Amino acid sequence: MAQYDVYIEEAAVRKAERQFREAAKSGKEAMGLLLGNVFKNKGAEFVFAKEYVTAPNDSTAVSVRFTRQAFAELSENIRGKGVIVAWAHSHPGYGCFLSSTDMATQHKYFSERFHFALVMDPTRREGSAMLKRAFRLNAEGYEEVSFAVVRKRG
Repeated sequence: MAQYDVYIEEAAVRKAERQFREAAKSGKEAMGLLLGNVFKNKGAEFVFAKEYVTAPNDSTAVSVRFTRQAFAELSENIRGKGVIVAWAHSHPGYGCFLSSTDMATQHKYFSERFHFALVMDPTRREGSAMLKRAFRLNAEGYEEVSFAVVRKRG
């Protein structure tokens, strides 16, 4: 199965897209967490993200974080649903990249080799889909990683 570095269940992507579109109406960023697991296939490691969770955000047009009150809600929403494999956030109108602040966040909170950042721009499209990219940190800064959005089986 490991043709891609990351697989994300379609329902998780749609949930993030809804939140990001809504925040973009006010010109603001939004964020959440992707939950799932890490697998190995023939020596290759890949991530499967199956759930998107979020809680109240404190955001502007160029920054976003969870509110202080959000962590109790996040803790409850995460319990028993896998490990945190990524954070997802939006850059409405700016495209998909990791800013220096994003890279610092990735380094501080998402530093495991399997962690990735999913960035979406709810104002831009790629074909019929919202523009989105996945990234991981590397020695030079960051790199794009391959991902596929997959439908849940059965």
